[in-house]
Amino acid sequence: MSDKRQRSGSERRQKTILRAVRFSPDEDETICKNAEDSGLTVSAYIRNAALNKRINSRTDDAFLKELMRLGRMQKHLFVQGKRTGDKEYAEVLVAITVNDG
Repeated sequence: MSDKRQRSGSERRQKTILRAVRFSPDEDETICKNAEDSGLTVSAYIRNAALNKRINSRTDDAFLKELMRLGRMQKHLFVQGKRTGDKEYAEVLVAITVNDG
C-alpha cells in the first residue's frame, strides 16, 4: 500500500511550526473576541488574517440572514398591501431588493 494512502488528509496538512507572538492585553482581548465571533480558534484566526484569507464573522452572517428575512417580509407586505403607488414604501423595497441580491 502506498504511503500516501496510509496517511489521513489532516496528517499531510498538519501544522508543525510554532511561532511565539506578543500581544498587549487589549490586542489579545480583541483577537480572542474576533476569533470567537468568526467561529475560529485563535490560531486559525491569526493564521487567516496573516495570510490575507477572508474571515467571515458568524454574527455578520446571522445579521445578514435576519436582514434578508425582514426584506422578504417587507416585500410580501408591500405586494399584499397593494401599496405600489406609495413612493416611500417603494424606495424602501428597492433598497432592500438591491441589498438582498
